Amino acid sequence: MFTIAITFFASISGVSAVTDYPNAIKAAPHGITLNGIFQTGTGTGVSSASKTVNLTPNNVITTDPNAATKSVVTITDDKNQKAAVWSTDGNTFDINKDETASMWVYLGNGYAAAGDGMALVLQHDPKGNKAISTGNGETLGVWADDILPTYGVGFSKTSGYKEPTELVKNSIQNSWALEFDTHDNSGQNSSNSFDTKTGGKNHLASGYPADESTYQQDKLDTYEGLWPLRVTTTNYFYHQNHLGLINYGSDLSNGQWHHVTLKYSSGNGNSATMTYAIDDKNPQNNVMLPGKTATVSIDKSKFNSDGSILWGFTGSTGASYETNLVMFEQVPGLVNASATQKVTDTTQKNKDVTNNGLIQSDDSLSFVTDINYSGGKQEWKNINASLKIPNDVTLKSGTITYSGSGSDSETINLTNISNGEITKLLKNNLSSTKYSNAKITLLGTANKETKDTVVHSDESEFTGSNAVVQSNAASFTIGGIRTLTLSGINDITVKAGSGATIAGTVASSLGGIFPAGTTTAAIKVNDNYSVQADVGTDGKFSVNVPSDQLKLGKNPYTVMATDQFGNQTKSYAANIIVGANKPTLTLDDNGKTVNAPYTLSYHVADADDGTQIRMYYQDGSGTPVLMFTYNNSKTNELHSGTYKLPNDLSPGKHVITVYAVDSDDNKSDTQTITVIVPGKLGLTTTGSLDFGSTNIPDKATILSRKTDFSVDLETSLPGTWDLSVSATDLTSGSNTIKGAVIYRATAGDNAQVLNQTGLKILSGSSKLTPTKVPWDKDAGVLIKADPSQIHKDAYTARVSWVLTNTPSK
Repeated sequence: MFTIAITFFASISGVSAVTDYPNAIKAAPHGITLNGIFQTGTGTGVSSASKTVNLTPNNVITTDPNAATKSVVTITDDKNQKAAVWSTDGNTFDINKDETASMWVYLGNGYAAAGDGMALVLQHDPKGNKAISTGNGETLGVWADDILPTYGVGFSKTSGYKEPTELVKNSIQNSWALEFDTHDNSGQNSSNSFDTKTGGKNHLASGYPADESTYQQDKLDTYEGLWPLRVTTTNYFYHQNHLGLINYGSDLSNGQWHHVTLKYSSGNGNSATMTYAIDDKNPQNNVMLPGKTATVSIDKSKFNSDGSILWGFTGSTGASYETNLVMFEQVPGLVNASATQKVTDTTQKNKDVTNNGLIQSDDSLSFVTDINYSGGKQEWKNINASLKIPNDVTLKSGTITYSGSGSDSETINLTNISNGEITKLLKNNLSSTKYSNAKITLLGTANKETKDTVVHSDESEFTGSNAVVQSNAASFTIGGIRTLTLSGINDITVKAGSGATIAGTVASSLGGIFPAGTTTAAIKVNDNYSVQADVGTDGKFSVNVPSDQLKLGKNPYTVMATDQFGNQTKSYAANIIVGANKPTLTLDDNGKTVNAPYTLSYHVADADDGTQIRMYYQDGSGTPVLMFTYNNSKTNELHSGTYKLPNDLSPGKHVITVYAVDSDDNKSDTQTITVIVPGKLGLTTTGSLDFGSTNIPDKATILSRKTDFSVDLETSLPGTWDLSVSATDLTSGSNTIKGAVIYRATAGDNAQVLNQTGLKILSGSSKLTPTKVPWDKDAGVLIKADPSQIHKDAYTARVSWVLTNTPSK
């Protein structure tokens, strides 16, 4: 049954391989030409299928070297083959130098039915170009062949190699190999057991083909005949120790080109390392991928060489086979070159944003790719740059500057963008003799975005005729245009000796969450203490300000938030108010209204001993008046006392505020009493109503006084007031003159006769200042002399002034 299965798969693979070759050539990726790089191995049994085929840019096979832009190396294409291609003498591998190889490998499309694979080999076999394994199938043309015909006589026979020292002699000597194994060899017999420890998977693995430790012996006894004539055959076979194993399922032979990169580090002494990766580039668009990677140590002494060794590919097939092809981008030692892309935000002081950087809309950007030639057997020729142009960026200019032992420059035509790419043939080759570096600079501006936008600047590719190099990719985020605001920034009151917690919330005009670690709030207290708080995904933040950073009273603080794109809130300001141990004060009549005269009755205490307490009262907004001072000798000792308010408080309502202040100027809460001081009503006169002596006139005449006269009014009693004057008749012993006493406000007014009824002469409203009512000698109270009534004599009359008040409602 086992033999039938092998035959069945081989039939399918054989048909597939024949029809698969044209498809593989049609899909061939970028590569370089390999003229003079490889030679076909001449070892025993090596197939003529091992050869180099040239292709045009459109993947058409050509024999014209001038039309060729890339080459494909064919390893195997049929069953039961052995194949080898080796580097030419001028293109050896130097084990004492760091080397890089970059290539595409094609391993057919047979999936699980494919066979058997191929190997990349570094070797210093004495046979040189003739080196090849004696077997095919699982040996891949490099590993030892564990098939040995049965030998022995009698009833005990042996099959296979009993001693590993003999086994390894038929492998390629002084070598290291990286295998691309597409066929599961996990049987229990010679030529089909190398993979019993890999789990039945396609894989990449490495090792030393001529080293005994690479192979682990297994054995199985088989029997023929019946006892006592039964013959026992001991079958020796081997499984392989796979170093740097990369399991690949069953689809290494999947009809796709696989990118492979090898980086050899020569290290120190005999210790070197090799890192290999597969599927680290997409064959459709050349975008770099993580791939699958392994790193192994290499003992250089295994090569038995001090320097240059051959390298190349071997392959072999059995009943199963596949099309094995290789295309190179970088050949070890031919051209050592690299390309590194860096993106900087020149608006933000040349901030490096290459790896997930953050920028703002409208920022100016610089895309610089350094293409560096660091050595090799050939100069890097005919370099065609395929520059990837990122979305969401508007380019302004492009230049290429060359440096090294010479200098040159050229511009890039930005109108030649096609499918997000600019293709530019560099006018200079790169080498160690003139131009070793080309710097490509593209300047542009980030587009205005309404939301956060991730921008990818993909890998650019630089394809020369003898090396293909790819730059790294870049990725950054353009922040959408937004406004940040803060809320919750208010005055905070704490007790003396306590810290304070400042908390708030940041909001964005775009809404959404704040990614962790992207937004911070910068807090400054008293202009000398700064702290930064991380803003949570919900926009909230808080930070504690230690008590030793706070003073009694007001501590101004500011808060400003900044997001990952540099957007900032305005600066928000508030105060941390630290309260002290202030005196406590109580007035017996606090909040009440009382009448003057009044004596304050108070009770005061202080939580601190040894302080001096000052008691003040303040009348309205007037100047505080110190009532008394006392020394507080005990904590919270109650001190009671009284204080009589001054008697000269002006009439009216007085709001009296009372408070206590300690030695540290800590002020108690205020206590308030409203004191009502009643007003006054009164009058006084100045001058006299003396008319002196005069002759009896010959007609009615108004006599003037000898002096001026005035009345002074006190009208502070609340309400309105009226001033009236009345008078009796003039009399002299037995004579009376009626209607002789008159009143006029000014000299020009009509006179009114005064009698005892009273005449209202002035009115007004309450006021605190006195009112003076003056008259000159020709106004006020006067005498009207009628000669018909007058007799020679001395006359008198009584004048009465009456001031009345009407209270306010």
